[in-house]
Amino acid sequence: LAVPLLGLPALQALQVVKFLDELESPKATLHAELFKGLGTLKDEYHIRLKPDAVPFSLSVPRRIPIPLLEVVCRELDKLENAGVIRRVDKPTPWCSGLVVVRKDDGSYRLCVDLTQLNRVVLRERHILPTVEQVLGLLGDATVFSKLDATASFHQVKLSADSQELTTFITPYGQYCFCRLPFGITSAPEYFQKQMARILEGQEGVANMIDDILVFGRTRQEHDARLSQVLARLAKAGITLNQDKCRFGVSEVSFLGVVVSAQGIRPDPSKVEAAKAMEAPTDVAGVRRLLGMVNHLARFLPHISDVTAPIRALLNKSASWVWQHDQTAAFEKVKELLTSERCMAKYHPSYATTVSADASSFGLGAVLLQTQPSGERRPVAFASRSMTETEQRYSQTEKEALATTWAIQKFDEFVRGITFDVETDHLPLVSLLGKMELDLLPPRIQRLRLKTMRYQFRMLHVPGKLLATADTLSRIT
Repeated sequence: LAVPLLGLPALQALQVVKFLDELESPKATLHAELFKGLGTLKDEYHIRLKPDAVPFSLSVPRRIPIPLLEVVCRELDKLENAGVIRRVDKPTPWCSGLVVVRKDDGSYRLCVDLTQLNRVVLRERHILPTVEQVLGLLGDATVFSKLDATASFHQVKLSADSQELTTFITPYGQYCFCRLPFGITSAPEYFQKQMARILEGQEGVANMIDDILVFGRTRQEHDARLSQVLARLAKAGITLNQDKCRFGVSEVSFLGVVVSAQGIRPDPSKVEAAKAMEAPTDVAGVRRLLGMVNHLARFLPHISDVTAPIRALLNKSASWVWQHDQTAAFEKVKELLTSERCMAKYHPSYATTVSADASSFGLGAVLLQTQPSGERRPVAFASRSMTETEQRYSQTEKEALATTWAIQKFDEFVRGITFDVETDHLPLVSLLGKMELDLLPPRIQRLRLKTMRYQFRMLHVPGKLLATADTLSRIT
């Protein structure tokens, strides 16, 4: 991963590397401040509460294991010295508890349980982009830089009257946040809104909260965009975590996937974590397994059908019995995870096709695009199980349901363009394409109405030639 495409001269020209030698010099480069300390955005954040909010206050700290007391003391001092928290020496209406969380690297993070405060916090309601929307921007990019904001939320100052709302109690006294804390429900939305304003109108950049991806079709295009983005961040007061940034690389891990000129594939670390999971022994284990699998679902054809025997154990009426069907499904999941499947990056100008089919218990779909070489490659797979009612549909109704659901599932890719929809069920060509609405059976009519906002051609393809998720599951 992360093979550098930019040489030292290019990085120096972008003022990304030069700062390493000049950081302590008064002649530090323009962007040196991007990698120093904790940044500060210009706007303060004010926590707004619902009118009927009732304060919640703990009077005694939660117990901290004796071996961790020194860790807590050290981390509190570190946060106080950085200006993230300050001591509180008077009673406050709000006071939450401290939680010590062990990180993957063995170190510890101090977290504040803001559950009670979150219940009355007014959300920002700034819509976070989906992973699909962010990855859909990459097009035919070949060069990438990933930027990571240092302790992202802590770069936002809290207004004076909001600080005491975040008061928390520890064995060493009470503290409150001077900066926006992690764990408050409005924090991701507010930070995303600020980043959207900073990067507004900038070409070749994708952003999800504190993760920023700069990309270009050529090295020159990428370099120019990177320079522009760095200048915007510096002007806004943002600082970056040097250790987590990657500059001018041919592929990079971003939002749980690896993006490159060839396409998008699962992050190996996510795949290995899923493959390393042992067979669940209880309902909680099933939920953990399905959560990891769902994160990789865009790469896994008909995964809903595959996991159906395992999901059946989540039914309230089901007793816990792990049998042959569950074992077979579990092994099939691992088999799918081991396939090195690379999906094409979405490009709005490429010919686009939606293909869907229905099994007895589930729906499967694939979004395909024709590459400049003429090859059709999958952009994303999707699947879901059918409800008990849907399982009683006729086969034509099931196929119509699958097609309608697939189009809506890929809405962010197909709305606003003309695309093809392929089916091996011949009656659908007329039912969803040509027949007058008042002649349709009621259920088909309702499904057809859901597709009216889209522009597509219904095409019949013989089953053996249909580019369904089943056949594409063999493409790597």
